[in-house]
Amino acid sequence: MAEATQHPLALPSGLLELCALLGPSRDSLRGPELVAQKKGASSLSALDPEVLSVFVPPFVSKEDTQLAGTSCALSKTRRRSFRKKREKPKTEPWKGPPPEDVSVPNGVDLLALPQLCFPGGVCVASEPKEDSVHFLVLTDVCGNRTYGVVAQYYRPLHDESCFYNGKMHWEPFRPPGGAAGCFVPFAVCVVSRFPYYNALKDCLSCLLTHLKLCKDFEVDNHIKDFAAKLSLIPSPPPGPLHLVFNMKPLQIVFPSRADPESPVVDLDLHLPLLCFRPEQVLQILTCLLTEQRIVFFSSSWALLALVAECFLAYLHPLQWQHTFVPILSGQMLDFVMAPTSFLMGCHLDHFQEVSKEADGLILINIDNGSVTYSNDEDIDVPDIPLLAAQTFIQRVQSLQLHHELDLAHLGASTDLNEGRARRRAWQQGLNCQLQQVALQLLVSIFREVKNHLNYEHRVFNSEEFLKTRAPGDQQFYKQVLDTYMFHSFLKARLSRRMDAFAQMDLDTQSDEDRLSRMLPSPRRPTIEKMASRNAPSLHVTHRRMVVSMPNLRDIAAPELPARNSSLRKMDSEGSRSSSTGHQKQIDPETFKDFYNCWKEAEAEAQEVSLPSSVMEHLDKNECVYKLSSSVKTNRGVGKIAMTQKRLFLLTEGRPGYVEISTFRDIEEVRSTTVAFLLLRIPTLKIKTASKKEVFEANLKTECDVWHLMVKEMWAGKKLADDHKDPQYIQQALTHVLLMDAVVGTLQSPGAIYAASKLSYFDKMRNEMPAAVPKMTSETLKHKINPSAGETLPHAVDVLLYTPGHLDPAEKVEDAHPKLWCALSEGKVIVFDASSWTIHQHCFRVGTSKLNCMVMVERSQVWVGSEDSVVYIINVHSLSCNKQLTDHRSGVTGLAVQSGAPSKVYSCSVDGTVLAWNVSSLRVTSRLQLPGGGLSSIRLHDGCLWCCTGSGIVVVTTGGSLRQELKVEENSKDASTSFLGFQLLPEQEQLWAACAGLDGVYIWSLRDLARPPQRVHLQDCAEVSCMIRVKKQIWVGGTGRSQGKYKGKIYVIDAQRKTVEKELVAHTDAVKTLCSAEDRYVLSGSGSGEGKIAIWKVE
Repeated sequence: MAEATQHPLALPSGLLELCALLGPSRDSLRGPELVAQKKGASSLSALDPEVLSVFVPPFVSKEDTQLAGTSCALSKTRRRSFRKKREKPKTEPWKGPPPEDVSVPNGVDLLALPQLCFPGGVCVASEPKEDSVHFLVLTDVCGNRTYGVVAQYYRPLHDESCFYNGKMHWEPFRPPGGAAGCFVPFAVCVVSRFPYYNALKDCLSCLLTHLKLCKDFEVDNHIKDFAAKLSLIPSPPPGPLHLVFNMKPLQIVFPSRADPESPVVDLDLHLPLLCFRPEQVLQILTCLLTEQRIVFFSSSWALLALVAECFLAYLHPLQWQHTFVPILSGQMLDFVMAPTSFLMGCHLDHFQEVSKEADGLILINIDNGSVTYSNDEDIDVPDIPLLAAQTFIQRVQSLQLHHELDLAHLGASTDLNEGRARRRAWQQGLNCQLQQVALQLLVSIFREVKNHLNYEHRVFNSEEFLKTRAPGDQQFYKQVLDTYMFHSFLKARLSRRMDAFAQMDLDTQSDEDRLSRMLPSPRRPTIEKMASRNAPSLHVTHRRMVVSMPNLRDIAAPELPARNSSLRKMDSEGSRSSSTGHQKQIDPETFKDFYNCWKEAEAEAQEVSLPSSVMEHLDKNECVYKLSSSVKTNRGVGKIAMTQKRLFLLTEGRPGYVEISTFRDIEEVRSTTVAFLLLRIPTLKIKTASKKEVFEANLKTECDVWHLMVKEMWAGKKLADDHKDPQYIQQALTHVLLMDAVVGTLQSPGAIYAASKLSYFDKMRNEMPAAVPKMTSETLKHKINPSAGETLPHAVDVLLYTPGHLDPAEKVEDAHPKLWCALSEGKVIVFDASSWTIHQHCFRVGTSKLNCMVMVERSQVWVGSEDSVVYIINVHSLSCNKQLTDHRSGVTGLAVQSGAPSKVYSCSVDGTVLAWNVSSLRVTSRLQLPGGGLSSIRLHDGCLWCCTGSGIVVVTTGGSLRQELKVEENSKDASTSFLGFQLLPEQEQLWAACAGLDGVYIWSLRDLARPPQRVHLQDCAEVSCMIRVKKQIWVGGTGRSQGKYKGKIYVIDAQRKTVEKELVAHTDAVKTLCSAEDRYVLSGSGSGEGKIAIWKVE
């Protein structure tokens, strides 16, 4: 099965990039030193290796390209010939065809390849040696990596000629037992874009069995055939299915990735745990996380790359972004003098040399499991946080790392491939366990980073984060926070990327954190968290915050000017005053002051501590967002506190709680003045519905800003109630805090004017006092935002409600009903439908638009995509591990047929209908409707009802045509087409909507030829979807409301055929509708709003 690509018919990318034969040159094998060795000399200096032949796919000869008429075009792209062009002996001139030119893939340096394939040099041996394998990682100038597997083997040297000279045209006599005990090393190197270390090692092992038996002049042909076979093998798509093929005498397995974001893992991840104690593994991981200069050493060339790759796999999804050269030959040792971070590997023979010549290196000896420093320096490498380290050690010690112990109870396998399969299954299970343990370590270390992110401004408050760390962990975090690796990790968190880290964090987070993801707001401690901590006193000092931003310089506190000095200077120049509202651009100094003011307010709110007698009056999820200075009010002296729900007075002396008002209860807010002696003191007055007495507070200089803030929160609460959308409150809070920061930064007469520009909801309430019609407000229950935290809203393309049920495979909390929401670019978000909170944040199924979803056998959700793939999601693990790729164009509809065995019918826009056996996932039948344009299918009375745009076609499951309803026979408009339909079997009716028509049409199932009835939809511009709920038809689309086009829903009584309700659902078009057990209807809007509305059904 293929990965989803932009072109549905594109084949998966092949595994092979290049295959090369390397060895000593002809001249070196004919030299006098070799002759002396053959005559019994005791030693021989190392020979120079070179590339002898290169094979690059596609394997097309020149004759083939000339026949195709494309030789000219191909010759323009050729770079050079990489089959060695040698000077032939004069006595035997070369008369064959000239060597072919090949294009070498980017990232493969053929000049350096011989050194890497023979890192220990090339020496002729007096007796044959065992074949050996080692591994390479090649990096191009753009940082893209390719991976090499090298197999070295020895062949005897002949007396009459050199061992290998390209396409040898004669075969010399081969003396028995080889040529005077001389054996020459050669190497075959396979380069791939994927790190299939074990699989390619097995492939090369199979090749070597043939190369040892073939004649000298047949070597090239054998390698070329081998490379041609590898080039035909596609890379396995993400999912549980591995690619298996036979290459005698072994069965080769290329494992797939768990998902598109996961790396390929085809090596034994427990190797480092066999070489190092868990404490040392943590020490090495710390060196990687702090981006030290690291060199691995071993007497085995193979272990250098494998162990280094294992440590990088432990860090996933964090990525090592510096130089990575796991094998350095003797000529490359100067690489370790590089001043920047790197990860390299050397042979153990060079340990002393590297240790003495280079400073500041971390030297890791794989053979004896030691970690030391070069020149005995004391490099400051901190320890991983204690609790995370202890948990990691305990989990590692509980793993079974020895295959023999784990399989000791099983009988011996008499089949080679069966034994290998058993070993492979054990290794895959252990790899998964190790990946989980390593990921849990990373989550434990970095879990609380998200609590100090500002998603709106894409900023991480490093100083605030460091203050929450234990004293013993401070040094570790200070070093890690300065690394490129962490900044890349930070970008992913700020982008809300749903990678392995985010998934693990989500799976292990508390209920409170799960709720906070649903309604993101400016960070403040909740009352529940405030009650659980030992808080300092209420009084806090006024100080500056040092803020760390990704890819920006930190703002150094000592160098900052006094706040507003730059602003006052600009005001005096009369050139760029921020308070006038005329400038749309803000200079860096102004923004610096504004940003620091924002962070100061946030930091002060973090340190607010309320007495228990006050907290008991507040909800556990309330946060204090703003505290006034101490003021006199008509209810006592104290500080006015604002939460997202209410205003209250925190009285002085003996701290106490005095309720002022909830925002919902406010009737009027005024800013006025009160006479005191000869002065007029600015005063805020708040009239509430529950109290006759008007609240008055002498706020003095703070009066104007509090007046703006209270009115904005009041307006936000009213809009939230009217629209049943709590996000209005969160947005109002952001407006309020921005006002406070603007006024605190400017501190000038124009500050209030500038802040008033942020009173968006207050202006909206005044300008549109009756924005939500009464019928809409009464029917609307709630709104949720699946695009919360995104920079832009996404269209809700498909909605699916799945009822809750208790299943032995599920946890209790997973048995709740769920709402599946398909957004753009293959994104799926899952809500807990019992609380309308996010159950599973965004994960992807492909990268294209999703068209349909259906639940199958209570354990699967099938999703049809525009990329022609049907994705199957496991409802227990919420992961997509299966893909059906038999369609050749976008999948537009799915229908489930119950029974045994159960079937699913899928249709695509080209008119293809496929029937799937759910158990085997095989196509059991195939139908092809003429004309294409197939947009949906439904099952009724043993037949398939298919909407093709130009008509509705009724066919049996065997493909026989039963009925056909053509749109041109029932409409005067020749350009119209069917958009969708609903069947009402009890009333024997077919309801359908047509493009460009402002109504719904009803046919009798007894006689489709009879003219339809029409239900007119008032002010309807376009119909996009319709569903049946009880005895009603809900129609979604676009229509005019209050002079603007908005998303509208028409609720039609199916018996009376009249519109009962006309609901103004969204600010953008209604894209999809679904029913939740006939109790609620859920509507999804276009990208202009991107929200989901939940409607009560009567």
